Amino acid sequence: MHVTETEEMDIITETTCFHCHEACPDEIVHYDEKEFCCHGCKQVYQLLADNSLDEYYVCDVNPGKAPSAQNFEFLNNSHFQAQLISFSSQGVAKVNFHLPAIHCRSCLYLLENLQKLHAGIVKTTLNFGKKDLTVWFQEDEINLGQLATLLASLGYEPLISTDEMQAEKRKQLSQQTQLFIKLGIAGFCAGNAMLFSFPEYLGIEDGSLKHLFGYLNIALGSLAVFYSGSDYFKNVWAHIKLRKMTIELPILLGILVGYGRSVYEVFSHTGAGYMDSVSGLIFFLLIGKWFQQKSFDFLSFERNYKAYFPLVISKLEHGVEANYPLDELKIGDHLIIRNQELIPADAILISGISQMDYSFVTGESEPISIASGNSIYAGGRHTGERIEIEIKKELKQSHLTQLWEQQAFKDPLHKTENWENFANQVGWYFTVGLISVAIIVGIFWLINDPTRWSNAVVSVLVIACPCALAISYPFALGHGIRWLAKRNLFVKDIQAFERMAQVDTLVFDKTGTLTLPSTQKPVEHLRRELSTLEWEALRSLAVQSTHPMSRQFVNYANKQGQLASLALSHFVEKTGKGLEGMVSGIEFRIGNARYTGHQTPKDNDFIRSESQLYLQINGIAVGYIEFPWAYRDGIECMIHHLQGHYRVFLLSGDKKEHAVSLLDWFPDPSTYQFDCSPMDKMRFIQSLQDKGHKVAMVGDGLNDAGALRQAQVGIAISDDHLHFTPASDAILKGSQIAQLPHYLAFARFGLKLIKFSFMLSLVYNGIGLSYAIQGNLSPLIAAILMPVNSISMLLIANLGMNWKGSRLKS
Repeated sequence: MHVTETEEMDIITETTCFHCHEACPDEIVHYDEKEFCCHGCKQVYQLLADNSLDEYYVCDVNPGKAPSAQNFEFLNNSHFQAQLISFSSQGVAKVNFHLPAIHCRSCLYLLENLQKLHAGIVKTTLNFGKKDLTVWFQEDEINLGQLATLLASLGYEPLISTDEMQAEKRKQLSQQTQLFIKLGIAGFCAGNAMLFSFPEYLGIEDGSLKHLFGYLNIALGSLAVFYSGSDYFKNVWAHIKLRKMTIELPILLGILVGYGRSVYEVFSHTGAGYMDSVSGLIFFLLIGKWFQQKSFDFLSFERNYKAYFPLVISKLEHGVEANYPLDELKIGDHLIIRNQELIPADAILISGISQMDYSFVTGESEPISIASGNSIYAGGRHTGERIEIEIKKELKQSHLTQLWEQQAFKDPLHKTENWENFANQVGWYFTVGLISVAIIVGIFWLINDPTRWSNAVVSVLVIACPCALAISYPFALGHGIRWLAKRNLFVKDIQAFERMAQVDTLVFDKTGTLTLPSTQKPVEHLRRELSTLEWEALRSLAVQSTHPMSRQFVNYANKQGQLASLALSHFVEKTGKGLEGMVSGIEFRIGNARYTGHQTPKDNDFIRSESQLYLQINGIAVGYIEFPWAYRDGIECMIHHLQGHYRVFLLSGDKKEHAVSLLDWFPDPSTYQFDCSPMDKMRFIQSLQDKGHKVAMVGDGLNDAGALRQAQVGIAISDDHLHFTPASDAILKGSQIAQLPHYLAFARFGLKLIKFSFMLSLVYNGIGLSYAIQGNLSPLIAAILMPVNSISMLLIANLGMNWKGSRLKS
């Protein structure tokens, strides 16, 4: 298609798909007076309309999800049926699917009316919060594979988990269930203890009831302290054995002192105690712990190499092709690999020819030609005709798995053991200071006035308990995680969020992180048709250069037909401008607008413009060809912004000549490395850490997995966060990478807010201690002031993070 200069000025109105609201490509699908981006979306609309389910589109402004072409017939294998079907009797089966794409009430409406789309579906129920769909279906009408394929065709592709993933999920659910039980019991104890303490609050003197309520409070307080607060005992004891002191020690000390004083007062009939405050404190601490642990159930931050391979393989047995689970792969098996499928284990190519793309493993973007009889390695993506391979190594022994033999993968606590968060950093000093003050105050009053020492020591330990920090810390950073998730940065936990605030060095991968594979066709903006001779001359000129734009032009010119290679009588490559050469006495130029004599509103230079290549023939400007954008939007500005605040490095498994334009953004040669293997990347991160730097690694492929794991913060870039991403601390949607500086600044703000609230809490405690050390402050008053301090810190954390989060750029 040829567009004139005048036509370039026309304003183009973007058309959006009626079903999924994504931007429509050049070829818009029209149906029922509506526009669709693809035939899949049109078919979903047609299916819903034909079954009177078109009310789906009025539930929300943007209800639709683009359908998936994934075929799930492999689920009919007995291995997966036993794994997924939870009940089967008299031809009716029950299956549970996890559907990460569920996002609004339209999904609820559609998924609970699936029986209208297929007669074999009996009924469905949806757990919207967990995004789990339960389906009862007739096995003779629709099988498991067809049911999953139907869901995928509607845009709700099921996430099929491996046995290992399901075991990990069950473990997490068990931990969450225990936490909820402890939280519920602590809330029950705190509420009832408060109720039983009302006579004391109101000054009602009734000896029998007072004593009864006191004993009931002891029972409730004991349950809250020794069951709901049991994790604090375990954690403190574990750290004491390691000779480490954390913020949990003074918290536990404050709880035990408050509990012990209450037991003494009740049994000695000298007071009512304050079990309500102790139970309430545990309740608030557990809420903070729940808020800290609450993550994204639909995202996987922990993945090993198996997560990147298909769940089933196509195996040849006696000349017959059949599907088998990946776990049944053995040495000597013959597999069928089709176009764009991954190689699951190291093998030998038996038949066919492959263009093997190892970019996901090594970062090298150029495919490698593999002939019959040559070795191929796990993780490569085959491009081309159907091939047959013979497995030479077991899945866990392949070339790819050497990465998982590193300590960073063997040790699940690799990052946390060598890192202390702010709360634990101050915990040691706080604990030593608190105990020292209590001992000094106790000795002073034992010598001067023995009647005051007990009140003074208890008041000091209770009022100075750092529970305000323990509560505000998870709430503030938890809100930070929530706000970042709204901006498509999904952070694993609050420890990862805090480490983001502390990094001083960023390392970027190139392929797939800063660059995008392009599938769009180049667009010609030419003032006239080019002859075959001119195409041949321009191609012969461009082939002399290794610049990415020249390579793109050569590939595009090759698609114009059979072009001969012409001899150049003159050739010059001018850095930053372009190329020029003579063919049959005619001068040809390609490059930036100024070099080729084009008039444009603003200058585009050859190196920095990754999308437009201008052409000049015999001194006459003939227009330009616009190639698909090779780099993610806004990354140049992002890199320069980050370089003003961090040390920034570029690592790539690609060759240097494939990143000529990127080097303009990294003027210091020591800040980039090419031809890096996965191990090279990991060792580079280690060398930075050995120099005392705190490193964040940003990458996308399996070849980055080691570096992501080794770095203090690993940020995986994904254009679809519901699908494959390497093991990481955070997952960032690719379109949002330009906002990374703002997200890091937000993390730094969160840590500053925590420090501010802690300093404010110290001032508050200092004022309280000035009264407590005099022995004049009742422990009851101290127990009331303690939760007031915690709640005030909680408000500061919540309001501060919500205010800053609302200002985050989208």
